[in-house]
Amino acid sequence: MITTKNLILKPICEDDIDIYSQILSCDDLTKYLPKGAAYTHDEIRLHVQNRIKHWEHGFGSYVICLKSNPAVKMGYVGVEHCENPIHSDIRYALLPEYQGSGFVLESAKAVLTETFKSRDLSKIYGVALRENIPSLVIIKKLGMQLETETRLYADVEGLETYSIEKFV
Repeated sequence: MITTKNLILKPICEDDIDIYSQILSCDDLTKYLPKGAAYTHDEIRLHVQNRIKHWEHGFGSYVICLKSNPAVKMGYVGVEHCENPIHSDIRYALLPEYQGSGFVLESAKAVLTETFKSRDLSKIYGVALRENIPSLVIIKKLGMQLETETRLYADVEGLETYSIEKFV
């Protein structure tokens, strides 16, 4: 578990299918994800199982909760291996009612710091479609720099790749 000024980040577990269902079943929240549309219930269940399984690598995704009310789940944030497991990237999403409050940036900074401290990663990537301006703003505020030579997801057109070097 990671705590920040306003948040508690808990490693994902089976009980967190509720927040993933809220996010991944919404067309507006999934339009910039690889599928580009809402996920089915079975796809969401598999997605959550894969997030849980990823923790076998010693790092992964967290559910973002309010520190003032830990029962409130707002979204998720985490660093996970990409298709090519020599690379890892940061991922995040918040329910609309919590967007614009700085919670993604606060949680993403904490996860980057924790992941660099606990794992032997020299670089973490951030990717977003060019049209996903809010995500690109977060990536840049995290201090990530544009990568012109590395393409993490070769089959996705219009994807910009950024990275940050280990800083702890």
